[in-house]
Amino acid sequence: MVNSSFPITSSMQALRDYLQSHGELFFDVLELATCGFYLRPLPSDEGGNPHPPLFSQLCFSSLGHEVPEADQTSQVWLDLVHPEDQAAFTQHAGWNGAVSDDQQTSWQYRLRRCDGSYRYTEEGGRKITLGDRRETFWLGVLHDVDERLRAKQELEASHQEIQTILDTIPTFVWIKDESHRILRVNRAAANATGMTPEEIEGRLTSEVYPKQGERFQESDRQLLQGNRPVRRVPETLENKNGDDYKMLIDKYSLPSLHNEDTRILVVGTDITEIEQTQIALASQEAQFRNLFERSPLGSVLIDSNHQLQLINSRIEAMYQLSPTQDRPIQLMDLVPAEFHAKLTPSNDRFSPNQSANTQFEFETKRADGTVMRISLVTAAIEIENQSMTLATFTDITERHQVAMDLERKQEELERSNEDLDRFAYIASHDLKAPLRGIMHLTEWIEEDMPRQIGKEVRDHLKMLQAQVSRMDMLLNDLLAYARVTRQTDAVEWVDLNVALPELFAFMSPPPTMKLVLPAKMPSLSTARGPLEQIFRNLFGNSIKHAASSSQVVVTAETTSDSYHFTVRDNGPGIPESSQERIFGMFQTLESGKDRRGTGMGLHLVKRLVEVQGCTAWVESRINQGAAFHFTWPRENAANSFEKCEAYAS
Repeated sequence: MVNSSFPITSSMQALRDYLQSHGELFFDVLELATCGFYLRPLPSDEGGNPHPPLFSQLCFSSLGHEVPEADQTSQVWLDLVHPEDQAAFTQHAGWNGAVSDDQQTSWQYRLRRCDGSYRYTEEGGRKITLGDRRETFWLGVLHDVDERLRAKQELEASHQEIQTILDTIPTFVWIKDESHRILRVNRAAANATGMTPEEIEGRLTSEVYPKQGERFQESDRQLLQGNRPVRRVPETLENKNGDDYKMLIDKYSLPSLHNEDTRILVVGTDITEIEQTQIALASQEAQFRNLFERSPLGSVLIDSNHQLQLINSRIEAMYQLSPTQDRPIQLMDLVPAEFHAKLTPSNDRFSPNQSANTQFEFETKRADGTVMRISLVTAAIEIENQSMTLATFTDITERHQVAMDLERKQEELERSNEDLDRFAYIASHDLKAPLRGIMHLTEWIEEDMPRQIGKEVRDHLKMLQAQVSRMDMLLNDLLAYARVTRQTDAVEWVDLNVALPELFAFMSPPPTMKLVLPAKMPSLSTARGPLEQIFRNLFGNSIKHAASSSQVVVTAETTSDSYHFTVRDNGPGIPESSQERIFGMFQTLESGKDRRGTGMGLHLVKRLVEVQGCTAWVESRINQGAAFHFTWPRENAANSFEKCEAYAS
């Protein structure tokens, strides 16, 4: 029974004698010590080292351990105590201090089994003093309470889990006993009272709900007597803040377990918002009907059976209909049969609604036989859990006619523009032949002219040659302009770092004028011809009108979808009043004999840019030069019509 691996001292012998002489105590120890017991000598007032504690074999064997040597039992036992419990353990039974004479208590701690798991153990004990020796011992009796404590923990966890579930649902829940005392309440029900669950639990129903308490308790009694079940009873709960909650109350009798009293489960559904919603819906329906009737557009409400549930008076006026009770307006009177599928909602509320957000046009006839064109817009709506289609009719007969007229005029304008372009191309091309003939004749006359011909005749001949040359330039510009809309240049890779210096040199600028480029210009995939034509015309404009300028500066910036180019000179500038005009056809700042150009260069620039979907304008100041800006699509410019800008400053 006890560990006898160490010598029996006189005091221990006395203990044995004491136990043997008190058989009842001995058997009580055996009865209580389900997991063993131990005797721990306590320090006496006279000092001295107490003997090691005496452990029964069951103390260690119940944990699956071998019984240690006598001088090691104390340390081994302490090592078996869970680290988190050791501090509390040493405060009891004299393991770390004195024990009072009347101390008799019990406490729980965990002991490590041989497999590494821990067992909850409850220790009960008392202080024992033996005979004349006045030697004192702590008698500790051990019980296995592992299953009981773990079951209790699981029950508490289950209780907490159930409470958590109850607290997460919006439904109000109360659990009461037969005396109408509230045992449990969820968070929603507590919040409705303005109190916490802790303030409610344990109180009578009449205490929590003073106004309704007696009525609630009466229905509790009826439920317990089995006279009448409580189902969907409307109630109004008032919390301590004075707010009202509209509720539907259900009550259920919970069967008793383990001879417990029957309990009552009360479930309340808050219908405050539902009632408010119903009131709001009724108001909205009234507003809808009012707006429906007063709408300036024709409106009908169609159900899934092709029946018209609502029709406003505008429909009757639009179609010139006169319905009667025997012959009401039908869907076929308003919309041709081939469009009915687009208007009819599905019988299945959960299937895709074909009539949702549909818009189309059709032609139909009024009652007097005249044709009109209707624009119809539909929207899927739900009324009283029924899918319907709201269809809105607009008479667009006049608007449609105007649109058709505009379309015809647009086509005529496009044909006219094509004819003009074709005429300009043919006229300028055909005029170049006789013009070349005139030029050759003036050259031959000049060669064959006798020396005695006077200066006046020779000046007239030079004036004729100058006019012929200017006419040739004008025809060339007209040809270039006419070719703009006929551009078929293939897209190719253009390196502006190489192309622009070559173009500038080709223009034969004055020796004092230089082209200035940034360190790196873009290389892009585009139609070379139109882009080079723009730069050539801008270079020519600077050379012609800003010959005194020391340099022409070209810069480039990159945006998300285009390049932004700038050609800047420091010439005489352009008056603000002329900055729009210079982009017009045959417009120039010079006049009469001082006119050196045809006035087509900048107009051609604008036209070339517009073909790419761009516009052009100029900004400048007198005596501060001018900077011409334009943007160009980044890729595949020949076929690009992206929105971009070209401007000059």
